[in-house]
Amino acid sequence: MSESRGKEASGAALLVGDRIDVVKAPVRGRDFLGLAEAAVIVDGITGALCSNVPFALIGHTRMVTNGGDHVAGNNQPVMRDGLVAVHNGIIVNEARIWASLPNTERRLEVDTEAFLALVASRLEAGDLLNAAAQSMGDLDGANSIALMSARHDSIVLSTANGSMFIWQSGDGDLVAFASEKAILEEVVRSALLPFFSATWKSLDQVNPGEIVELRLAGHEPFRGKWTDAALPTGVPRPTARALVDHPVVSCPARPTPMSINTSRCGEIARTLNIDWDAIRALKRCTRCVLPETFPFIRFDSSGVCNFCRGHKPYPYKGRDQLERELADAKRGNGAPDVLFPISGGRDSCYGLHVVVREMGAKPVAFTYDWGMVTDLARRNISRMCGALGIEHILISADIRQKREFIRKNVAAWLRKPHLGTVPLFMAGDKQFFYYANMLKQEMGLARTLFSMNPLERTDFKVGFCGIDESYHKERHYDPKFVNKLRLGAFYGKEFLRNFAFFNSSLLDSAFAYFSYYLIPKDFTSMYDYLPWHEQEVEEVLLRQYDWETSPDTQSTWRIGDGTAAFYNYIYLRVAGFSENDTFRSNQIRQGLISREAAMSRIYVDNVPRDQSIAWYFDTIGLDALEALKTINKMPTRYGPADQR
Repeated sequence: MSESRGKEASGAALLVGDRIDVVKAPVRGRDFLGLAEAAVIVDGITGALCSNVPFALIGHTRMVTNGGDHVAGNNQPVMRDGLVAVHNGIIVNEARIWASLPNTERRLEVDTEAFLALVASRLEAGDLLNAAAQSMGDLDGANSIALMSARHDSIVLSTANGSMFIWQSGDGDLVAFASEKAILEEVVRSALLPFFSATWKSLDQVNPGEIVELRLAGHEPFRGKWTDAALPTGVPRPTARALVDHPVVSCPARPTPMSINTSRCGEIARTLNIDWDAIRALKRCTRCVLPETFPFIRFDSSGVCNFCRGHKPYPYKGRDQLERELADAKRGNGAPDVLFPISGGRDSCYGLHVVVREMGAKPVAFTYDWGMVTDLARRNISRMCGALGIEHILISADIRQKREFIRKNVAAWLRKPHLGTVPLFMAGDKQFFYYANMLKQEMGLARTLFSMNPLERTDFKVGFCGIDESYHKERHYDPKFVNKLRLGAFYGKEFLRNFAFFNSSLLDSAFAYFSYYLIPKDFTSMYDYLPWHEQEVEEVLLRQYDWETSPDTQSTWRIGDGTAAFYNYIYLRVAGFSENDTFRSNQIRQGLISREAAMSRIYVDNVPRDQSIAWYFDTIGLDALEALKTINKMPTRYGPADQR
């Protein structure tokens, strides 16, 4: 059931008697127990039950962040110095931790090793519980850990943000833990552990900053804060037990979210070809900065575009109204009040800060990771949820499969490129609406609070499909029903024109269309209540949370989306504008920025991002240079007539 949080690798560690057996492999959780090597785990549990011997089992399904899954040591559980742990989250201060251990050799890429190295450095002077508590206090980010030691008859659990739940049987013979409450509830409801006949006593959340020690020798579990001055000593074992690794054949090397082929960045930068003089010569609206190449744009005699003439200022409902609605959603039992989707981008990160720190709400954060969430975004999610002590539910797609779908659709698009079909590259993320609805129902929450910024309206994408979405509407992602039909017809025509789109991604794209356009969207958007101010958002994130920015752009927008750099290059190269032009134009209409400032910013924001484009193509497995050459040959909508 934990596979929903990661499908790229899985593993387990079993502590019985005088040994800890560890098995892990770059396979999905559902396939793990089918491995021949996993028999040692199943047989070990069976033997312990038949012999009435205490045992401890920890398991993990992994979504790869740092440390490729083709290297067995990077997969969970991670082993070092007689310690073995499973870890959710990202240790965002990993580099500083290693710098504090100058005499300790780093052996792996995965950040979990930094935690184990910290614990090992403190075990010489103390016991497992205190060493783990001190080490957890040194980690930055939303990290949850389950730890075993070859010298202790116990398992230590701890979390920085509350993403851990424990359920204990009435007779105390069994304690089960999981990263999500719903997993434990389903285990009990479905009687998935039939060999335990005891009734279940209680389900508790491990609160942010708490540590729990579960002892195999029949002692009561200990629970306290990392900062407790005198945690009790653990239960040492007089002789060290063996920590046995059962290797599984590794998989081929694949790019990880942290890897960029830097040697290719220079070649890519030289291949990127933007005719800035022709773009500067474009006729633009005299009030905003939209150019003449914008779909369905019309200028009046004063040079003002129809989008400015038809603009209506956003009627914000007000902070007081949002606070009242959040107060109405509060539940008296300390459970989360609201589901808060977070992408790692600036709007959702700032929104989480506002509802927690300024409004006192208790949200549970939710991320749908489809493989194009950048590692920078993942670190920023970890920063926010760790600093705010917010439970984070991650639903991970089959990332290998999703990236293969993207590769096929990009390769198909390059055969017959059309601006209207560019959104196929981004189709895979639209299921987050579906999963948000599912989680809201599963957790019994009254409200889902999105943080979509209405200034980010980008209707030009369907405009390139021949569909006019220029009319005023309350929700920019909810077109007229007739336009939904027209959009479906457009894609049907393009698929028939380019049979390469009929590939294995087709069902996934259809699911995306359904999730984005057809399922009910019963949620609140916080920026319908509060005005959005870029300077305030950036100041809060950068000063209070050490929020991370991208090295290849001065903008803080779209840096968490691994597809944005590529598709914005296409729009800029062919049409002479990108999302940045529409965003700055919306800021002008709302009175948040002057036209002069917007004109200056679009030429900075639109500089193509070579590092991000390199990562994108390395990740999906296509040749960036060949793709860019194809795009550079496309007729432009501006410039000399022979280039159009």
